[in-house]
Amino acid sequence: MNKLRTRIKSGVMSLLVAAGAILPSVTPIMAQDDPDPKLTITVEGSGSVQISEKDSEKFQFALSESPFEELIKEGTMVELECTGDGQVVKELTVDNKIQDLEYGQATLDFEFKMPTKDSNIKVIFEAAEVEQNKKTGSVEEEKPGEPDEQKTTTDKIVSEDLNFPKGRQFQLTEEEQAVIDQYKSGDYQGGLSLRKKIAEEYGLTSYVDKDFFLTEDFFQNFGFHSLSWGGILILSPYEKPGFEPQTFPTVRSTGNVTKMDTHTWYYGGGGFMNGGLWTVSVPTHGSQMAFCANGMQSPPPAGTTLDTPVKQNNENLRKALYYGYGGPQNRLTNYNTAQQVIFTNDLVSMANTGKCMSGEIGGGWIWNQYVSSIWNQLQSWPSPPANYVVYLAGSRGSGLNWQGITTPYQPLAYGVFEEQKGYLGVVKGSSNQVISNGNDCYDLTKAEYTLYSDAACTKAVKIFRLTNVGGGGKVYDGPYEFPFGTYYLKETKAATGYALDPTVHTVKVEATGVTHPSGAYPNWKDFEVTNIPQSDPVNVLLRKVDADTGQSVPQGGASLAGAQFTFKFYAGSNPNLNGNATRTWVMKTDKDGFVKLLDEYKVSGDAFYTNSKGVPTLPLGTLTVQETKAPAGYYLNNQLYTVKITSNGTSEMVNTYNAPTVKEQVNDLILTKVQLGSNVAIPGTVFTWTKPDGKTEDIKTDGNGQIKMTGLATGIHKLKEKSVMDGYTVNPNEFSFEVAATGITAKTDTSGKNMTFTAGTTTGKSYQLTVEDGLENYDLKLIKVNEHDKLLPGAEFTLYSDAACTKVVATKTTDASGILIFDEIKDRTDYWFKETKAPEGYRIPVDSNGNQHIYKLRAEATPAKGQFDFFVDGTKYTVNNTSGDVHLEDVNGDKVVSITVINYTTGKLPETGSNGTLLLLGAGLAAVAGYFALNKKRKTN
Repeated sequence: MNKLRTRIKSGVMSLLVAAGAILPSVTPIMAQDDPDPKLTITVEGSGSVQISEKDSEKFQFALSESPFEELIKEGTMVELECTGDGQVVKELTVDNKIQDLEYGQATLDFEFKMPTKDSNIKVIFEAAEVEQNKKTGSVEEEKPGEPDEQKTTTDKIVSEDLNFPKGRQFQLTEEEQAVIDQYKSGDYQGGLSLRKKIAEEYGLTSYVDKDFFLTEDFFQNFGFHSLSWGGILILSPYEKPGFEPQTFPTVRSTGNVTKMDTHTWYYGGGGFMNGGLWTVSVPTHGSQMAFCANGMQSPPPAGTTLDTPVKQNNENLRKALYYGYGGPQNRLTNYNTAQQVIFTNDLVSMANTGKCMSGEIGGGWIWNQYVSSIWNQLQSWPSPPANYVVYLAGSRGSGLNWQGITTPYQPLAYGVFEEQKGYLGVVKGSSNQVISNGNDCYDLTKAEYTLYSDAACTKAVKIFRLTNVGGGGKVYDGPYEFPFGTYYLKETKAATGYALDPTVHTVKVEATGVTHPSGAYPNWKDFEVTNIPQSDPVNVLLRKVDADTGQSVPQGGASLAGAQFTFKFYAGSNPNLNGNATRTWVMKTDKDGFVKLLDEYKVSGDAFYTNSKGVPTLPLGTLTVQETKAPAGYYLNNQLYTVKITSNGTSEMVNTYNAPTVKEQVNDLILTKVQLGSNVAIPGTVFTWTKPDGKTEDIKTDGNGQIKMTGLATGIHKLKEKSVMDGYTVNPNEFSFEVAATGITAKTDTSGKNMTFTAGTTTGKSYQLTVEDGLENYDLKLIKVNEHDKLLPGAEFTLYSDAACTKVVATKTTDASGILIFDEIKDRTDYWFKETKAPEGYRIPVDSNGNQHIYKLRAEATPAKGQFDFFVDGTKYTVNNTSGDVHLEDVNGDKVVSITVINYTTGKLPETGSNGTLLLLGAGLAAVAGYFALNKKRKTN
């Protein structure tokens, strides 16, 4: 019996638990998908990764300072394009696993399929030269450092007998720098212990004197570049102020390096650079200062034999020696002596080989910071005198270069003046100064004349660039030194604004007995030439046409003759057009509307310019044109025309003046009707037009929403909208405007009236009036039913203007037919609504997570296009959706969005719209009653 009671009791409890398990729930409209996995891409080094989905043109980037992070759908193919900035791809890992790819490339492509979980990709870049050196095995992997932290480019030991350092070059420690500073003050003993330590450590004891300074034998065996390694510089006797290196006697017939001097330049952080200065003895030129002509090779020590010097025609090499240290026109004097020597060596090497030491060491830092700017200036410096000649002599032997590599000795370069006999200059002036004076469109300094040694002008000797300005507005170049003889001078580049001189002039350089006023140039003469300034002998200055027809034919009784225009000429390339004109003319049109540059067209003004043939012409410059008197029947066109007359070709006559076509316009006003806030035209809109005489006329917009009113009478006009198509509201505002001889003026302030007035011109631009109509509001109808289509009155819904549902717009309750209507809903405005009170006997439905559904609503109407798009929870509906739970209704032209809100029930607990509540409750009570009856029977027994 006890077992039976237990079983009955368990059954009743199971029934109650089952009843709780089937409580009613609302299925959400859209289940929330699991979030997509995240892809993270990071970059190390100076490179970038472009990320895009396969076959997509949209891409993003990952940089070292900006990693890429984004959620990407599982299974998506992602394409990566890895590009290095002077670097190559060293490694690519996916979730810490290195991928088997071809590394060491500047660009690497990689495809990746997005997995189900988050994934991380890392791309590592490294310097391209490091990767290449790894492949060749030529260097150790470099480490980043400041520009003055120079690195070795070889692991080679300089000599088997010496223990030269491998890891430090062109840099001193603070202790070593302090020793150098002591030398400058004359203290050579303070660094004795450090000099001794370095000499012993590097095996240099046989190459130093009693004070542990290097002897000449060191430089003979290893060259001065060996000083650049591991602090050896403090052993250099060249660091002693006033030290003089050993001089070798001249004993060889071809040439000899009699002396080699070292100069050291110190820059920030203990960095330094060495430069050599050589004295050479050449039989043909005696003793000369020389510089290295190949910075990649090793410096020849004193006593080195030279090959026979060879004359060079390298213009940059001539400039490097002429304007460099010790040159005739040294332009490096703003630097210290060591810098001048080093920079001159680099300029000479660059001119001769295209490479130099400063461009190679330290990643080219010294070149970038100093020498490159001098090199760039050198290109524009004047050519040295023709008798300044440079020679290049090869050095016999080999030694260690600055990299510690054995190379041939550097060739040495020097420059000398060689005797010439005469000097020639070229002087140039303008043949028509009335045109060219005071007008910077004409620039004689840009002219170039080439001097040839043959009458056919094929053998050029010298180019004269006439960049110097002399007296009387003339320009000149020279004098330059030439051997005596007959030469032929031809202009090969015309001066700016001038015709090219076609004459080949015969010129003699001879014993004139005249010396230049400076006293420096004997047998001197200046050859003078002139140029003709260019101009435009304009035929037609202006053409006047009817704006509507575009022809030189007047409308009605109007005439194109007799219009007067003021022409102002301004000399110069960029004149002040608000200032005084150089010359002014008032000209009139003929019956065909033309103005020509002839006296019979001139009403008043200055004399015309004339060219070499005496024909009226316009010089290069700017001409402004403005109508100052209108012809009969047209409005005055006060537009200012600006016309440039520019140089073209090499002839005296140019044809660059473009005669303006001046349009005369009758007045008109274009009215455009559009939807508020858009450019959508509204056709068929009717306006009432009240004219100056009081008469009215109804006018209607065309298919483009426009009305064009042409030839308006002088006086006050009024426009007011009368009717518009369904879906829009009539603009109630009246617009008034005045037509006068100079145009149309708005008399109505259009502010806040959805009207825009745009002024036109009397030369072709119409006056515009744009009138905007707003959109009619629409209604929202909600129909409340349960899943059995039973209409449910008493359901309260609230409309909000924010997604958080804190700002109430309206609250309404469904009527007996289960319907409520929110009216006056605004177009292009977001709304949210939800059920805020369930009908009696029901409760507000929620989903399985206990969340209530909130609806979002938005409508976007364009009646002129027959469009009414509305969105419910992001789903788009159109005018074609006229049935279903969500549809559009048209009630007498008014738009109504109808939404049927359905509540679903299950077998658990009744929700809004279900009668299952009573049935379920009865079953539960019966079970409870049975339970108590059994208990009572047990007690009775």
